Amino acid sequence: MIDDGKETYDMLQQIEACENGFMNDVKGMSYEKYAQWLKQNDDCSNNIGLKSGRVPQTTFWLYCNSTPVGIGRIRHYLTDALKENGRNIGYAITSSYRGKDYGNEILRLLLNECKLMKIFEILVDPYKCNENSNKVIFNNGGRLLKETYSKNYYIITIG
Repeated sequence: MIDDGKETYDMLQQIEACENGFMNDVKGMSYEKYAQWLKQNDDCSNNIGLKSGRVPQTTFWLYCNSTPVGIGRIRHYLTDALKENGRNIGYAITSSYRGKDYGNEILRLLLNECKLMKIFEILVDPYKCNENSNKVIFNNGGRLLKETYSKNYYIITIG
């Protein structure tokens, strides 16, 4: 990941800073700062230098042929606070690749990674208004746990 280059940086510039709840810190960031961000994300994945209250998280890229089209993240575990109002998985697809089944593909691949990481109960919390993401989660085995005014909370059990 720390060697990922301009193509992933350019892809991240196409995803809003807060895309339906997915936080993209790279939007508007300089390419030089992006190199530091990659290192910080690699450290986070390896549980190095995490701030209090943070958990290890691994970032993944989704490619279509040789073009990056999406980003996904897996939190390795959830704190009690994250179990109440958080998730294990988050993902975003660039707008030009939406509606082409890449949401299903990235979630399917992230669930496979969860299985390899021995995470068998996965929480996801899309905004209610994000109909596509709700469908993707349901299509990948999501079972609705609870609803709030703005969000749906799903569990996906694998293994």
